[in-house]
Amino acid sequence: MESNPENRGVLRLLARPLVVALFVLLIGGALVVSVWQLRPRLTQEDVQVTVLTTLAEEAPASFYVTGTLRFATTVEGRSEKTLLPGLLNLDLGTTRAEVRVPGRVAYGFDVRALRPEHIRYGDDGVVEVDVPALQVFSVEPELERAEIRTEVGWARLHGSSGQEMERRALRAVRPAMRQTAQRHLQTSETPRLHTAEALARLLATPLRAAGLAAPRFRFRLGDGAVYEIDAPALTSPPAG
Repeated sequence: MESNPENRGVLRLLARPLVVALFVLLIGGALVVSVWQLRPRLTQEDVQVTVLTTLAEEAPASFYVTGTLRFATTVEGRSEKTLLPGLLNLDLGTTRAEVRVPGRVAYGFDVRALRPEHIRYGDDGVVEVDVPALQVFSVEPELERAEIRTEVGWARLHGSSGQEMERRALRAVRPAMRQTAQRHLQTSETPRLHTAEALARLLATPLRAAGLAAPRFRFRLGDGAVYEIDAPALTSPPAG
């Protein structure tokens, strides 16, 4: 059957805009692919420099504080006296001073221990950081809130015995508080989690500025603890 000349004309008229539209789509797709391929790509070296520079700026004293602890420490000073030991062996009594002091401890890690090889940027887009061991940065006992209980031996003067025990106990508060805090850092998961969250908040903005649209982190902190954090999921600062 012969086709109608009018139908063939209509088909030719319709085909021309379709060909033009298809051509435009192909050119547009090629341009999109070209622009995508030419986009600036974030390298592992870029990530390492960004992380180290940000931490150095945030921690001018080389120590980055990631959290705080608040607790009370109890210390006891004790002294036992005997008159003429080995001869008379007269017990002059025991002087005891117990001191309970609340305080605040700040913790974090030494930025100088962080090296470029501790920072990796994988093909999966995750920034991985091996965080140095957590340490106590400062110990601030609130001595004005100290609670002191003193017991003086029956044959001893309070001025020379009880007060000395109180001073001795107070001198021991700061070292005892530091020791307790360091032990907590080594055994508790909470300070590690707070450190990971603090680092994610700190590093997300400069990494976005460097070209990483949606930063994702994997932090490795002591004893095999690993925390994976998506920066957009962080909505509020961690507790102390």
